[in-house]
Amino acid sequence: MERILRSEKMAEIILLPVRHHSPACAFHVNRTIEEIRPAVILVEGPDNADALIPVMVHEETKAPFAIYYSYHDQSGRISEEKAHYKCYYPFLDYSPELAALRAGNRLGIRTAFIDLPYGDILAASREGRGLLKAEEEKSNYNDDYLLSRNEYLLKLCERTGLRSFDEFWEKYFELNGMQKESIRWFDNLLVYCGLARENTPRESMEEDGCLAREAYMAERIREHAKRLAGTEGKVLVVTGGFHTPGLKALLAGEEERKKHDKVPEKDQGVYLMPYSMEAADALNGYASGMPFTGFYQKIWDRTNESGTPCEDVVLDMIVAAGKETRRKEGYLSTYDEICACAMARGLAGLRGKQEPGAYELLDAVLSSFVKGEYNLASDAPMRILRRMMTGNAVGALCRQADVPPIIYDFQEECRRFGLKINSTLETEVTLSIFSNPKHRRESMFFNRMLYLNTAFVRKIKGPNLQLKKDRNLMREIWKYKWSSQVNAALIEVSVYGATLEEAVISLVKEELKKELGARESALLLTRVFEMGLKDQTEPVFVRVHELLLQDTDFYSVAEALKSLMMMEELESLYGSRLDFGELIAIGCRKLIGLLPAMARIKDEDLDSCMNALKLLYRVTGRESMAGQERSDYFSALEKMTRDGEINAGLNGCVHGILYGSGREAADEIEMVCKGYLGGTKEQLFSTAQFFRGLFFTARDLVFIGEQFVRMLDGFYGTVSEEEFMELLPKLRMAFAYFTPREIDRIAAMAAGLHGKGGQDILERTKVYPDWYAYGKELDDYVRARMAVRKDFLSGQSTTAKKI
Repeated sequence: MERILRSEKMAEIILLPVRHHSPACAFHVNRTIEEIRPAVILVEGPDNADALIPVMVHEETKAPFAIYYSYHDQSGRISEEKAHYKCYYPFLDYSPELAALRAGNRLGIRTAFIDLPYGDILAASREGRGLLKAEEEKSNYNDDYLLSRNEYLLKLCERTGLRSFDEFWEKYFELNGMQKESIRWFDNLLVYCGLARENTPRESMEEDGCLAREAYMAERIREHAKRLAGTEGKVLVVTGGFHTPGLKALLAGEEERKKHDKVPEKDQGVYLMPYSMEAADALNGYASGMPFTGFYQKIWDRTNESGTPCEDVVLDMIVAAGKETRRKEGYLSTYDEICACAMARGLAGLRGKQEPGAYELLDAVLSSFVKGEYNLASDAPMRILRRMMTGNAVGALCRQADVPPIIYDFQEECRRFGLKINSTLETEVTLSIFSNPKHRRESMFFNRMLYLNTAFVRKIKGPNLQLKKDRNLMREIWKYKWSSQVNAALIEVSVYGATLEEAVISLVKEELKKELGARESALLLTRVFEMGLKDQTEPVFVRVHELLLQDTDFYSVAEALKSLMMMEELESLYGSRLDFGELIAIGCRKLIGLLPAMARIKDEDLDSCMNALKLLYRVTGRESMAGQERSDYFSALEKMTRDGEINAGLNGCVHGILYGSGREAADEIEMVCKGYLGGTKEQLFSTAQFFRGLFFTARDLVFIGEQFVRMLDGFYGTVSEEEFMELLPKLRMAFAYFTPREIDRIAAMAAGLHGKGGQDILERTKVYPDWYAYGKELDDYVRARMAVRKDFLSGQSTTAKKI
């Protein structure tokens, strides 16, 4: 530890370096506070969270939990985008910072956070560095990377023969660390932290906002020390070890003080929220944490017991993993567990460790439990062990916690539907949404959580109104899983309402104010449908009506029309009580008016356009439609066929519709085909695309007599082999509309044109030279391999006789 001795102006300051979420650090922080009994305990953490400390140390609050910080850059201090930012500051039972706060509460010592607020840290960081390092999606307030990732550390791990910083830390600070004197332990840590800082460029610390934070913390420490001037009281400071040398230099007057312009306080938010062991594990992306949170939690739970806590936890986990593997996989014996325990102890001895730790546990289970090659088929014991080493506990807050009402509403909804949110395990639910009223309400809840982007649920199967799929399904299958992101997302939308329903209604109203197209507005209507927002159905319905009249995007109107028809079909099941007939008629007339202008579309838009034509054929054929729409539709199609530059695929689609409706004979379509076949080379190449459109709407043409098949056969005979290979992808797409039985029938008709049958196609009297050369090469290879095998067996036989 570092001491800044008292003077006339300031009390004595004691700096304790820690690694975030280290059980050994937490243990020695506790012991040091008990011994020193300081007048005040200052902890690294944004100081605008001071009001949360009473809730954090409350006996009903259970770790893991996190402080959730948010910042809306309305002033544009960070970037021109004026974006929203967020981060988490998690606390586990063995986090040194929480241990310090709890010790202060237990001993009646004043405690406080001393770091810059989150928004100010962002403002002090350079773009792409620190908390603004977007490519890593950084959302962790306290990141140990400066302490654990530098050139000095790499060389240190290399010299000590350790695989990573985490293994280095465990060997030299965690294993048996609680048996050492606190002063000596902190002195060892301080030496390492000083060397890590010396090997970190100053520019890097400045770009990450590290220096600005340290300057602010030093000022806060001075303020507290000045209040205690002339007393025997001590100021104890608990910060990340990387900051300790920097704070010492600032407090001793060796470093220049820097002032920082703070961002508006009104743009910052801070809440306490439950967290999970899974989210706090470094292996799951939490940059500040140690890996294996569940493993170290068990060690922390045994800190007051005598003996070897690390080794005891290792042996317990080996037995537990073996038992679970036997239950799930049906193999492993007690002897395998005994071997793994012996392996863990042996590896610890070989590696110069006083007792086995997390890495000996992993290696022992891998070598003793995994039978044969380590792959996806044999890694069950390792997956089971890793889950145990991570843990699945979820924290809880006391009743005094200042939590947005929307979170309580979410918890109440989960309780009402019997959903498990006290674990991070994913659970599956099947809902009969049209026959069970409770299931329908549960589906509405799930859809609201989806709309709020909470990452709580995902739909596995069921009618999907947005994608217009599986409308015939009567059940929904969902999977839900609680995580810290759920509460974070709910906190973000809490400004829109105190309940989930109020929030989604407010967001729907906001979306209605945006510049939407017919497609987007109809999509919003489907979401309102699924969320069961009956009061909002009418306003959204009216908005769709307006946009259908205004929108001139053919594909947008077509998608909106498709959504409206789908909702009309399901109206009786969802109970919307809306009349979609007028909207469908408006969309239909709008599409017919836009249709002639679509003749010269690009090939990439062909599928969308053909589907729209098919949809219009369906809509205009409805009994509720006036005959005029049907007549106008066919008039528009005929006008399109007279366009000399019409897309070939669309031309085929239009002729197929006209043929299917009795407005064109098969002979007329054959003439159009012959026009493509007898035209320029470019037109010849367009034949495959024409067939694709034609087969999309009238594939039965192929089976009327032999004329069409003869024409197809003539087309294949016209193009060269190179041209055929170039056209093959389009031809494959054209014939993809036929069923396998229909393709067999076409093949039989084509063979009949040449006097052949099915058996003749399978038999071949001639062999191509390339085929023969490949077969000979294969035979030679097999003979050579067999000769080698024969020599090997012969040698084995001779050796056996000699023995």
